[in-house]
Amino acid sequence: MKYDKIGAVIVAGGLSSRMKDFKPLLNIGSKTMIETTIENYQNIGIKNIVAVTGHRADDIEKKLADCNVQTVRNHDYKNTHMFDSLCIGLKELKNSVDMIFVTPSDSPFVQKHTLKKMIEEMENNSLKIVQPSYEGNNGHPLLLSSEAVREILKHDGTNGLQGAIDNIVTGYRNMSFADPGIVMDADTPLDFFKLVEYNKKRNVPSIELCIKILDYFKVTEEVKSHSYAVAMESLKICEQLREREINLDQMTVLAAALLHDVAKGCKGHSFIGADWLNDMGYEEIAKIVYNHVKLENIPEILTEKEVVYLADKMVKGSNLVSIEDRFLAKENFYKCNEEILGNIREKKNMAISLYEAVFGC
Repeated sequence: MKYDKIGAVIVAGGLSSRMKDFKPLLNIGSKTMIETTIENYQNIGIKNIVAVTGHRADDIEKKLADCNVQTVRNHDYKNTHMFDSLCIGLKELKNSVDMIFVTPSDSPFVQKHTLKKMIEEMENNSLKIVQPSYEGNNGHPLLLSSEAVREILKHDGTNGLQGAIDNIVTGYRNMSFADPGIVMDADTPLDFFKLVEYNKKRNVPSIELCIKILDYFKVTEEVKSHSYAVAMESLKICEQLREREINLDQMTVLAAALLHDVAKGCKGHSFIGADWLNDMGYEEIAKIVYNHVKLENIPEILTEKEVVYLADKMVKGSNLVSIEDRFLAKENFYKCNEEILGNIREKKNMAISLYEAVFGC
């Protein structure tokens, strides 16, 4: 999907007074907060990006010189508010795009999935404003239609952006996501520490977040029960491999096992589930989910991918079964279709070979 008519305003004009340090230029990992925030939008193909500066404008502009973004200054940042900086950015984009994301510079970890779904919701429902939330708490970014931008620019500034939104009677929608990044910022040092911690772990969702993801995608209780059983068997396989000094990442295995059927019920559910998880930032988990239905080969040293594949083939419903039993019903159902039957038996034989590689029998 092309996003040529979508823009983003990154507001970085404030003093960061509560933080006691300058938020936009604080490093998280190898990049500054504002660079990471900007990349969120560039990574889905948005090119019309304006960063509004004020305090330490020269430093920000120098840092962003090679980031392909436009910078504009709020020269009166000491005497104005965030809403005023926002309006400066909106004026720069209002005539060139149909929708504008607006966000402070300290919101670096919003998922691609969230941004894409917000755009889709606005496009399909002719909305003026879409706001994301996580666990009932509103967050960033907001997505504004061109009509909403015009109305916001007429606002007198009372109660800032929230005051402008309150005056827009129709066309507002709140969307709930399984995306903690929506509500994460760096208003205080403790907030910043939490961002640093989250960045270290964000490629693999916690167990709690895995359950939220299953609920977000409306996974049935039956599929959840199957996934829990697969997760349990996956851990047992990990223990078996550890005895042979093959040490795998248990949290990666556990998350992938819990989420392997996140798109169950969709045609090509392994591919669709992998796409969803990729857009949520879980690339390694997505690779395992992509391959959980069919493996191309068995490597000399087993990985997390093979563990989840095997565990899935050892569980029918929520019950542990033999691999023969796991495939028996499908073999009988497709016994007159040689092509499909051959594919089923290929998967079964792969599972048997894996089982022998793990358990030695």
